[in-house]
Amino acid sequence: MATQSKYFKFRGRFDFSPHRFEIGNPVRQNRALADNFFLKKLYQLNKKEFAPYYNFHLVFFSEDYPDQEEEFFKHVTDIVINRIAFYKKKDPFSSNYPSHMASARQLEVFLDFLKTVDRWHKLESIESVVAEKERMIDLLNAKIAYLEGQLKEATKYDAGEKIVIDKGSMSTFMNLVHQIQDLKLPNDNRLVRSQAQSPWYKMIAKYFKHGDKDISIDTAHNYFPANKDDKPSKYINIAEEDALFKIVPKEKK
Repeated sequence: MATQSKYFKFRGRFDFSPHRFEIGNPVRQNRALADNFFLKKLYQLNKKEFAPYYNFHLVFFSEDYPDQEEEFFKHVTDIVINRIAFYKKKDPFSSNYPSHMASARQLEVFLDFLKTVDRWHKLESIESVVAEKERMIDLLNAKIAYLEGQLKEATKYDAGEKIVIDKGSMSTFMNLVHQIQDLKLPNDNRLVRSQAQSPWYKMIAKYFKHGDKDISIDTAHNYFPANKDDKPSKYINIAEEDALFKIVPKEKK
């Protein structure tokens, strides 16, 4: 019985319209020579077809051997490297030498492709692997230093404690913040302004507490709708009895 190919997909016997990446002959098939057939097909391809050719047979292999891509990669790499070495030992004065060298060059180009999918560093020297790891460590250390600087800058104004709003007086405090947003100077400019409401509710959530509890950003947000004329259902209305204070301009003397 013919040996089945573990790694590569053969064309069906008497199949005269196979997939272009299938290997083997249509009648007499010696599947024990699968490696040779794989390379024979490879010699006929151009560089752009290397990736789809490799992946076609990888998919075939993975159907029976899932999660063993590294084994497939190692097998293909081994036969390519060994065949290159075989050709380079040929007699340079042989009439077949030019065709042998052409095959060797094709295999070397394919080997360059294999390096691009080498996730296991099989084709790199230990020195290059170590150098790459050291380069990545340097990049990560630089990134860590940058992020630490960013964090330090972002937190340098953080307070050690939060300002406490008296328990039950949240709406009274929020009413004052709303009034501050509407205050105008004698020149008719607003005392404070922002294009959105988010700076207000984020500031309150970060720097204030209600009694002994932190104020969630969602709760603070509910006091500051983006559109005061179209308030969402979760908007918290401030009752009249909570509007205890009124900020008014100082009378001119």
